[in-house]
Amino acid sequence: MKIADQAIASVSSPRRKILGYAFGVLLLVAAVAAFATAQSGAKAAPMRTVKGGNISAWNIVNVSKVFADAQRLGLDTITVPVRVKMSAATASSVSIDPASLAFAKNVMANSSAYNYIIEPYPWIANGNVPETDLNPADMAAWFASYQTAVVTLAREFPTAAGIYVASNLIKVENQTPQWIALIKAVRGAFAGKIIYRTQWWVTAAWAPEMEVAYKAKLNNALFGEVDIIAIAAYFELTDVASPSQAQIKSALRSSVVYGREQDVYAEVMALQTKWQKPIFLGELSCPAVDLGAQTPWDPSVTAIKNTEIQKNYLAAYLETFATHPNKFMGFSIFTIGHPKATPYDLAPSAAEFIKSYRAPTL
Repeated sequence: MKIADQAIASVSSPRRKILGYAFGVLLLVAAVAAFATAQSGAKAAPMRTVKGGNISAWNIVNVSKVFADAQRLGLDTITVPVRVKMSAATASSVSIDPASLAFAKNVMANSSAYNYIIEPYPWIANGNVPETDLNPADMAAWFASYQTAVVTLAREFPTAAGIYVASNLIKVENQTPQWIALIKAVRGAFAGKIIYRTQWWVTAAWAPEMEVAYKAKLNNALFGEVDIIAIAAYFELTDVASPSQAQIKSALRSSVVYGREQDVYAEVMALQTKWQKPIFLGELSCPAVDLGAQTPWDPSVTAIKNTEIQKNYLAAYLETFATHPNKFMGFSIFTIGHPKATPYDLAPSAAEFIKSYRAPTL
């Protein structure tokens, strides 16, 4: 499951920590023309948008909450998770959760006013293990089973504008030949955009091994096979408790946390330059608490509420990345439609900012 999603599964419990120098989270999605599906002749909706939200995988009942949140934020794209179940992080087979599949179909049938992106959502040990822990004991068997599931979902949702082939699976991202084979299989079954979401990563001048890991990510040929490169953008930026928009914007070019001086913007855009694919921030937000920009993946970092940090955080990201609208395809807010209130729910100032946000045009 998504790291942040697991965190908010029970707001009373601390979120499962990502290890300090974790790798990856890029985000997804974007725009483009309608396509006809080979099997049914139904047309996929054009991805005309850059403003989306991810439904919480913990919601497989409440459709009205999804659309209430989407309307409150003025969204035009909704990422719809379908739970792909695994018994453990080392499991070598997967299965599609029928209740989650039915909910996804119900969401899409509810309104034609939105673009939809389907996300095969790793649901490990009934949602108790994050997807970043996935490390199958039999890699070949897992890819065969997972490919069948993703292709099945592609065929179940022929009118979706896009589909993820993966999100935040950091321990299997290096299985490049298997990913390329899977992407080609999905492309044969789906007319919309194919998206891969990578996890946020860390580099630091004083840690050459981190630079080596980043270079391996940058040169991974799987990114050349998809239509959109997405990132789960929980980069650790600044340890200022309540940073201004300017401070967060500065930290995107030289991060403050642990003195890393990571140039997040340059590293993300290097992926775009290398593979000539649009960048999508597929998970974007921070918790509405002090230090929310230090560890955006951790809503329990403090208990001190902060009603302005999310607006500053989102504005800094969008001002930084949206300067190249032909390369940056937008963002998806984490999260909407969650059954309970969570630290990731956008405070009024952030919600108003997103609702009024208009992406720059060429």
